[in-house]
Amino acid sequence: MASGSNSVGVDNTFRRKFNREEYLERAREREAQEEEGRFKSKAKAPPVQRKPLKHRDYEVDLESRLGKTQVVTPIAPLSQQAGYYCAVCECVVKDSANYLDHINGKKHQRALGMSMRVERASLKQVT
Repeated sequence: MASGSNSVGVDNTFRRKFNREEYLERAREREAQEEEGRFKSKAKAPPVQRKPLKHRDYEVDLESRLGKTQVVTPIAPLSQQAGYYCAVCECVVKDSANYLDHINGKKHQRALGMSMRVERASLKQVT
């Protein structure tokens, strides 16, 4: 056996060699990109003005599918899949309770262009 101090014949060229200047340059580039990103994120667009909530002018039809069965096929388009289809959000909701939650929810109302705030009523409107 050879002694441990003799390193003749040991091949360690497989080890990764780090170039200090290359990694310093990469770090500088990354810092510059982060600084640009900070300035871009602070310059926000003005907030979107949405209309306040209003009453629905249509009747929600939940009873038409009550007690009926439907064959589910995986290749059907979204509008023909089992459940309730929302054309505004292009999604399928599996049951009537979740459909009601969806059409009264924030995502659906925002897609319609409404905020979740209610317009304040005046005294004349109430009486």
